[in-house]
Amino acid sequence: MSKKSQLLSLIKNYKDSQNKVYESILEVNKNSELTPQGKEKRINELVEQFTPKVINIHDNAMNLINGAIEDLQKKWKANSTGRLSDTGYQVGLANTISMIEKGVITDSEDFKNIIEVYKDDYNALATIRTLINSERVDLLTLIPKDNREYIKKSLNDLKNNIDNYISQYQIQNDMNLVFNGMINFIENRLRDDLSIISWEEMSNQ
Repeated sequence: MSKKSQLLSLIKNYKDSQNKVYESILEVNKNSELTPQGKEKRINELVEQFTPKVINIHDNAMNLINGAIEDLQKKWKANSTGRLSDTGYQVGLANTISMIEKGVITDSEDFKNIIEVYKDDYNALATIRTLINSERVDLLTLIPKDNREYIKKSLNDLKNNIDNYISQYQIQNDMNLVFNGMINFIENRLRDDLSIISWEEMSNQ
């Protein structure tokens, strides 16, 4: 199961479980046979019973995202500085750079194929970008942006949301809209490894 599937499973599980507790709390508050003290006691019992599950899902979700960030950073390192000692790769990159400098590669389809080879090497892409004439917008738009910081920020924002909303202090609140938004973000903006699908990629789909 991918990290994305695992995270979705955790969030959906929590959403459904928390909603049931919330509905039970509403029923307690509607019960005219209970005194205010009786209602408070019953609600506290419901919250107390649910709290261990809150902590478990919260911690699992946070660990999953932390692990994804760590894996992505290892991948980025391997695809850039990790390739510096790969002689064959560096020779191929040097030849590619030489051809671009000499203006040999002008066809957008050829250029697209080259970018596909180096798409995960942000250092190589940055070098290639500097070699393209600013008038060749058709080629420049084929070079993926370095969105590593954006990915880390987005995943840290998601962690903050999980920290804020998968919380024992939110058990008594209606959280449907919050978790529907979170689920929508995970389903539509995250890849299986939890990297972010950029808005540019979204618009091209």
